[in-house]
Amino acid sequence: MSALVWALSIKCAAWSSKGRDKMSTVTNVEEQPTELFTSQTGEDEPSVYAVSYPEGGRDAWLVAMGSWCSMTAALGMVNSVGVLEAYVSTNILTSSSTDKTGWIFGIYVFVSYFCGVQVGPIFDARGPRELMLIGTGFLLAGTFTLGLCTEYYQFILAFSILSGIGNSFLFTPAMGAISHWFNKRRGEASGFAFTGSGFGGVLFPLMIQSLLPRVGWAWSTRIVGFVFLLLCTIGVALCRSRLPPRKGTSTSWKVMMPDLNIFFKDGNGAMAVTTAGVFLLEWAYFVPLTYLPSYYLTRQGLSDKASVTGGAAFAYQLLAILNAVSCIGRYVIGHVADRAGRYNTMIVSNLICLVSVASLWLPDALAETPPNKALLIWFVIVFGFASGSNVSLMPVCIGQLCPIEDYGRYYASAYTVASIGCLTGIPIAGNLITATEGGRRGFWGLILFTSISYVAAFACFLWVRVRAKGWNMRTVW
Repeated sequence: MSALVWALSIKCAAWSSKGRDKMSTVTNVEEQPTELFTSQTGEDEPSVYAVSYPEGGRDAWLVAMGSWCSMTAALGMVNSVGVLEAYVSTNILTSSSTDKTGWIFGIYVFVSYFCGVQVGPIFDARGPRELMLIGTGFLLAGTFTLGLCTEYYQFILAFSILSGIGNSFLFTPAMGAISHWFNKRRGEASGFAFTGSGFGGVLFPLMIQSLLPRVGWAWSTRIVGFVFLLLCTIGVALCRSRLPPRKGTSTSWKVMMPDLNIFFKDGNGAMAVTTAGVFLLEWAYFVPLTYLPSYYLTRQGLSDKASVTGGAAFAYQLLAILNAVSCIGRYVIGHVADRAGRYNTMIVSNLICLVSVASLWLPDALAETPPNKALLIWFVIVFGFASGSNVSLMPVCIGQLCPIEDYGRYYASAYTVASIGCLTGIPIAGNLITATEGGRRGFWGLILFTSISYVAAFACFLWVRVRAKGWNMRTVW
């Protein structure tokens, strides 16, 4: 729990330095959607959402802490899917191919994001708590039944569907609540909240690694479920909205469907291209998270039994290291983004991800004989730091293109599209393993697919940034 203590100490310092009542007023173009990208609401009266934000203080940081707890439960397990994939594929669904098993985790991540299209408008109308209570129920139901699964369809129903729905109803309103309390420091606050997903990605792999040899698969998942219960209880208690519901906000089925007009309202395609960039990042990001432990098991030639008894402990620890470093990256780079510009920072961190995959992971996979672990460890550290910031910056980049009262709808619509990348990316990567020569060197196709996805995502975010502010990267945007 040292990471939790560290996070609390940072926030306490922020409370004392900023004061609990300090407010910031939005007065310049840097803090609003630029004219090029402003979305019109069609209302004549001024919006209360453009007036002031606390930017700190006790209440604001308690909301951020509640979001952190929710992220730890929901996205912490998303960041730990590699551990589940390695165990399930080698010990339970041994007769299923890699690409078939990949669909379990692809559908899980897809549902986690796709259901945001229903969650976003309801958040705009009713706030976060009711949604988070529903999400807690679904997440606990999926987690406590996961340990009973022995058949492929059971994993789809319990883990992919129930847990996926629970995740969506937790993290979407938790992130939306932060946007009500922060504007100038939104990157910092979102980065802090997203460190929860990295912390969960450290905690759950190490928990599962330690519990499996002692209590078995069923009780390992149940113990994880009790941890979820504690975290979700804190999250629901602390997360709340500050602003009143937007006048005339509807939660009808028609409103909750994806609003395709959002992507072209600005007339310049900024939202559409940003969403394409998010899609490509999600396509790439979950490939290492899902297949890194399996890559290490294959790389070292470890048996199925070793994956349970502890001989493959380092496979689980690699994922924990990646997520631990991503905690630092999410907060530090989120803090930098508020000063250097959110799109500027996203472009640089995207480029670092590309370089790490192509120059560190790919050579390790293509070597004639497995090199020492140094190259792989360096990849995990560099990729973890940069990719963690990618995830925390996606919501604030979307928020930069829309009015605050529409944030839930924009965020949900963008992630509905991005969820298709989550659905297809993991099975495509698994199919590439099957289609190549197999073994450690058979992962080269998967790694190349990840690299190409990062190249395309880099191009999308660069296009939007150049379209808005030109090529001068010193301009904060």
